[in-house]
Amino acid sequence: MPDSHPRAPSEIMMLHTLKRVSMFSGLTPPEFHKILSACRLISLKKEDVLFHEGTEADGFFIVHSGAVSVHRLTPAGREHVIRVFYPGEAFAEVAMVTGAGYPASASAIEDSQVILVRRGDFRREIHRDPDLALRILASFSTHLKFLVETVEDLKLRQGESRLAQWLLRQSHSNGNTVELPLAKRLLASQLGLAPETFSRILSRWREAGLVEVDGPRITLRDPAALEGQIGA
Repeated sequence: MPDSHPRAPSEIMMLHTLKRVSMFSGLTPPEFHKILSACRLISLKKEDVLFHEGTEADGFFIVHSGAVSVHRLTPAGREHVIRVFYPGEAFAEVAMVTGAGYPASASAIEDSQVILVRRGDFRREIHRDPDLALRILASFSTHLKFLVETVEDLKLRQGESRLAQWLLRQSHSNGNTVELPLAKRLLASQLGLAPETFSRILSRWREAGLVEVDGPRITLRDPAALEGQIGA
């Protein structure tokens, strides 16, 4: 049955994004209406902080537009990017199952809008519909898989190997030219590399004729040679 409730433009925008989130797949229009009542749209400018590590958790978030970096500071004070989230992706769901603060910090890497799903309101919906709790666990599983793969990659591969593998993965769907989806320093951090190391690797590969670099665009001139970097 179609949802007959008149909606403000912001609610229509949020509803469209909620329908893209995997944990909400299969919900009926009335169920989406209940979830929507627990949501608030937040606008962020580039580099605005959404929350700091340890801050009391108000709820979890869904990226509506732009991109949000979730990161932690190393003991040396260096920012380590855990993951960058894009429209339709949820993060900080741990707020639903623990009273502790957020385990990491989050900030916008470009002008963005995020949907806050308020903790108290959403927990009441979970009591009404226990299947939502299973969907939250499935979302946790997706994040855990990503983190396990990241840790494995950091342990088993040298810097050149990690970057070569990332570029080749991207090139499989984009051809031999890869457009970096985020700033080089953020990508370097996500790959476990210092920005200086990232730049040195690209410079060495450019001099060797393996790649061509034009701002955020990297063209693979010798993919076979880059494949040779994997596991080296």
